[in-house]
Amino acid sequence: MHKRDDALWAWSVFWQSDQPQSCMPVIEPDASDQLSATWRAYFEALRAGARILDLGTGNGSVATQAVTVSQTKPTPFSIHGVDLADIEPSRFVASATKQLREITFHPRTPMEKLPFDDNYFDAVTSQYAIEYSQTNESLPEALRVLEPGGLFRFLLHADDGVLKERCHLQLQQAETILESQMFPLLADLLGKLVSAEEQRTTQATAAAEQSIAELKAVFDDLERRFAGDEDRSLVDNLFAAVRSLPDMRKSQSLEILLTMTDDIRQLLVAQSKRLEAMTHAALDETAATELAEQLRRIGASDVTLEKATAGDASYCIGYWLYGEKETAN
Repeated sequence: MHKRDDALWAWSVFWQSDQPQSCMPVIEPDASDQLSATWRAYFEALRAGARILDLGTGNGSVATQAVTVSQTKPTPFSIHGVDLADIEPSRFVASATKQLREITFHPRTPMEKLPFDDNYFDAVTSQYAIEYSQTNESLPEALRVLEPGGLFRFLLHADDGVLKERCHLQLQQAETILESQMFPLLADLLGKLVSAEEQRTTQATAAAEQSIAELKAVFDDLERRFAGDEDRSLVDNLFAAVRSLPDMRKSQSLEILLTMTDDIRQLLVAQSKRLEAMTHAALDETAATELAEQLRRIGASDVTLEKATAGDASYCIGYWLYGEKETAN
């Protein structure tokens, strides 16, 4: 695991969960299905037995779409996923264990220095990943390992997209919670509840009741702050985890409960760092166009840049950037 002062720690923590992808906006219910259909159509166009590389794969969201298509081919694909974080998807993503076993994952592997031979892959993909890298190095690497005529398709964060809006909102929520007294008061409450049950004195009970009131006041204040937020997924999941801890005191020791409290806080810290990175990675149209031009300069052809939409097509979820590696004359 990367150290907590390492910028990659936040991503390593995030991917050690049953979370197939790093972000998807809360918009129309079929948005994820539409995105999956786009990826499956891309993979269906590849030859049987094709070699596929997914950059910044995380827990293998795109790579598992390739597996779905691979199962329909007379010869299955050879699918690889690289990520700079400490990833182990088959251990953490219970919903796709079977598909994940068909993918070779390469943790702690930079996109800027890929461990593959020249002209090795038929296709290279990336979903909200390559824009985090040093693109002056990662784009040439992507083309280097791609065979002449091989296809690439990248989904990039857009500065004016709903994903950035969602990330910015959740970052504000995370920072507000971390600045509150919720976690110190939770630790104090757990200790006083255990003491009250062990001592069974009026004084210990009164102290626990006072602690309950103080923590409730913090929760009530946070609920008022977030009441009008369009997306409350981060808040609701966190509050559910925090509120479950006092009820666990009959089955877990105080030491374990305090460790769990700190773990939840550290996960929120990691989430805030990840959300901040995602916000900074978003590209405006000028920056996205420059990536397309960069690909043309280093040997890509038929390069296309277009807005990626979902739902009823009014939601921008990023930019599609795709094309192929030039073939030798």
